[in-house]
Amino acid sequence: MKIVGVHFWDKKVHLCWSDGGSVSTASFNLPADLRRDDILEQEFALAGVFKAITQYLGEKAGITEFGMVVCVPDEFGVNDIKRVYEVGKQSNIVIVRTVNETLALALALYAEYDFDGRLLAAVVNENRVGISEYDFSDEGVEKIATYVAGPWAGSSFARAPFIYNHSSKLFEATEAEIIFSAGGMNSSISLEQGLKSYIKSSAFVNQNIEFKMVGAEGIVDGLGLLCGKIEGQEAVAGLGVKDTFSPYEMCVSINGELYTVMNPEASLTQNAGTEVKKLPESGRDFEEFTVYEKRKTSYINLGTAKVSRESLDSYYRKPVFVGLNINDKREISLLIQDMATDKYIEMPIGAAGGAAGSGDDEGDVSGFIEKILPIIDNLEYASKFAQDPDNPYTKGILQSYENAVKILEENGIKIISGEGEPFDFNLQNAVAHVTDVDLPENTVKQVMQTGYVYKGKVLRTASVIVAN
Repeated sequence: MKIVGVHFWDKKVHLCWSDGGSVSTASFNLPADLRRDDILEQEFALAGVFKAITQYLGEKAGITEFGMVVCVPDEFGVNDIKRVYEVGKQSNIVIVRTVNETLALALALYAEYDFDGRLLAAVVNENRVGISEYDFSDEGVEKIATYVAGPWAGSSFARAPFIYNHSSKLFEATEAEIIFSAGGMNSSISLEQGLKSYIKSSAFVNQNIEFKMVGAEGIVDGLGLLCGKIEGQEAVAGLGVKDTFSPYEMCVSINGELYTVMNPEASLTQNAGTEVKKLPESGRDFEEFTVYEKRKTSYINLGTAKVSRESLDSYYRKPVFVGLNINDKREISLLIQDMATDKYIEMPIGAAGGAAGSGDDEGDVSGFIEKILPIIDNLEYASKFAQDPDNPYTKGILQSYENAVKILEENGIKIISGEGEPFDFNLQNAVAHVTDVDLPENTVKQVMQTGYVYKGKVLRTASVIVAN
């Protein structure tokens, strides 16, 4: 099976695959109705593009059996990446792996330059930036940490999207002596100027750090090398790739008590956890373990497991290790281990808001709702862009969407509103920031994708544009 890399950049789909040492590339414009910057955040749009990619590969490249490596922004967390796998599954496409943009760039740099040591890889376009540190050695490329990542609309780093509360200090202490920046010429120049000003005005350790600009095509080249590595091609057999699990801290709540179990630097597929002196007890017939991804001051629910007291009987009143076991698809298992023995319990973490293996009816309902949301998204999208409301076909779409929303509301699912209201990071995800003098700062200007809440639990945050 051929492995094909996919990167969305500048309203285009960029494809690549390895041909035994060299990388073949192709690109085509996004379909007119899907020409947007947030393809990976929109399930309905991503499904449409996956279909277009399949058609293009078959007709233009003669590739009919393939797996995908999807390049994602550096700020993507576990749920963001999980969405890519889920849409791929719904579209009958095998997503082999995801890789963020700076890592793809780092792989291209590793192949091109004879370099050992630390460097910063930066990727920037008109509205998004990512900066991560990598270590180059004979063993290949290892990601150390992500520092800056997210929507970015200017050259100033005074309000740069540092990934979590302390990442600016870690960024200033980097051992890297060089920054490679990939992107459009204007964006790269803007980033370089902003970084130089920030470095001079901060406690940045290496004031003489060197800047180099490279083209955005380097991201695709590195992606193609990774495709060859996954296929097992001899030409790239020596290319080592060590990624991190998430750019954010991972926490586990045990009956409401929160413990940090994984730092942002934790490597992908590496177990991590913490010692708990005494397992908190709820007084119920089960204990509840919920995994969160900490993003500055907010916590993203990744899933819950309820474990019976009977199963945990021998783990009470003694130190236990509580950790996470993860794989390259970001699937999470909870690990509870007796510190004095090798005895342990391991269980998969269910969908956010649900309970793995608990038989919780509420969790089952949440899971069902999440599965039908892409269908409702398609109806909503068609309704927004309907040209002739008097056309019987259009009327049918509008009525179907209205009925779907009514059924959701009757069953306790509420739409997350927001336009004209203050931005709420608990309910909304800012996909872009714009200047609008007619709106107060930090106000939602436009909802790009509707969010939903079920019985107080967020099924999906609303994707919004925020006015600054």
